[in-house]
Amino acid sequence: MIALTPAISNDIVSDLQLSAAAIQQRAVELTDYVANPVQTWINTFEAAGINLQSLATQYAQHPFPVPQQMAANFLQYGIQYVTPYTTATTNAVNYYLGTNANDFVPILQTAVAAASTGNISTAVSNVFNAVYLGPLILILQPLETIPQILNPITQNLANTSNYLTTTALANVGLVATITLPSLLQQTLGTSLQNVYNSFAAGDPVGGLVNAVDIPGALTNAFLNGSPAVNGTYNSGLLSDGQGGLVHAIGIITAQGLAQKIVAPNAQNIMTGGSLSYALGQLANLVATGFPTPQTVVDNAVNLLQYLFANPGAAAAAVNVGNFAALAPAASGLPGLSVGVVKGFDPAAVTNIAASLGPSLAAEVAGSLGANLAGSLATTLSVDLSRVALHILSAL
Repeated sequence: MIALTPAISNDIVSDLQLSAAAIQQRAVELTDYVANPVQTWINTFEAAGINLQSLATQYAQHPFPVPQQMAANFLQYGIQYVTPYTTATTNAVNYYLGTNANDFVPILQTAVAAASTGNISTAVSNVFNAVYLGPLILILQPLETIPQILNPITQNLANTSNYLTTTALANVGLVATITLPSLLQQTLGTSLQNVYNSFAAGDPVGGLVNAVDIPGALTNAFLNGSPAVNGTYNSGLLSDGQGGLVHAIGIITAQGLAQKIVAPNAQNIMTGGSLSYALGQLANLVATGFPTPQTVVDNAVNLLQYLFANPGAAAAAVNVGNFAALAPAASGLPGLSVGVVKGFDPAAVTNIAASLGPSLAAEVAGSLGANLAGSLATTLSVDLSRVALHILSAL
């Protein structure tokens, strides 16, 4: 019994050591299997962060392309809206305060002159041109372009509808309905195959671990897609390369739509156009496009100087020669003396000074004798009567 004790004892120790080694080996294998699902989730979130950063970088090159392009379009519409008013205002100032032959006041002068000579038809035509036709052409006609602003707006609506229902729908629909679901089914098939292989090989622990890894693998495929040879990811929700759903909607579709809705003469945001430049154009037009108060005052002063220097129509209207034509008509009126009409004869009126001058001077000189004080009382009554007679004779 004593001799057998060491041998039995050594066998037990040896068996225990082998069992411990087997347990440690299984523990290591189990640890390796458990680590795979954890690493899958770690890889998933790391790849998602990389994709999001890459998408943000691409988006930052042209942020909010569609809203920016719409803003650039409406700034251009503002220019198209203000420009006709600047033209109409400038034309109005030049027309109503101008001194050219085709401006308002000179045309009216021509009309009055024509009427004073009996050319009524020409006078009416001139008044029509001055009051109606001139303002219509010079002031109102430039405003005809304002409703045309609706044309590019409606055209862009058509362009938007066409792009979204054709190109955008094809791009996004391909990723959402074919590319991404295909990647998910491939990932699920591969994961289930790994589970089956583990159980088939007599490794139930490996099969369970592979089964635990399925959610992480599917999440990684859904979010990030599959790695591409150029370092990007494809076919996932957040993939930064071709086939990514967010990439297709937020970058490809947005930038493509922005290029389809550029209004005529508007800043093209996708080719380097600037909203600040468009805003500066509109502000400069508003600030400098309309006539300044100084321009209005200068034109008004020029018009007054023109009227003083060229009375034209006023002189023609009050042409004193025309009053002679009133004499025959006045003679036919009962109670109206021909002598009264004669009193308005231009020669008689303009000759008053000539008639009064020499006679009045002679009478005054004769009345002022050497003894002015002595003869003033006796001469004044006679001289006043003579002066009165001269005035009446002149009339």
